[in-house]
Amino acid sequence: MSPGVSAKRRGTRSEYAVRDIFIAAGWAVVRSGGSLGPVDLVCVKHGQAMLVQVKRSTGAYLYLGRDIRKQVRGFVVVFIADFGRGNIRVVPRKISVTPTDGVPLRKFLEDQARHQNDL
Repeated sequence: MSPGVSAKRRGTRSEYAVRDIFIAAGWAVVRSGGSLGPVDLVCVKHGQAMLVQVKRSTGAYLYLGRDIRKQVRGFVVVFIADFGRGNIRVVPRKISVTPTDGVPLRKFLEDQARHQNDL
């Protein structure tokens, strides 16, 4: 990413990358324009809804902070960290995460699909 690209623009690009991965896995996705709310994406598939908060960092860790929302109006919020170079991961809810925490987003979605098929 060129140095002239703003942090907001890089964050938006990460949201689009995550959106595209969900769509490729068969999810319908709505992006929250401006991302000023508690979630960036609403993803729906086979009656299952997932609220997604996307964060981006190319450093050794990503600071999520103390105000980590676990739910929004009863829906679980999934945190996804884009650490760059394709390392996009579903990460645990804790104050800071590293590029090896959690699981790759594609594997997470494969596991979700496998679980849905088991029902």
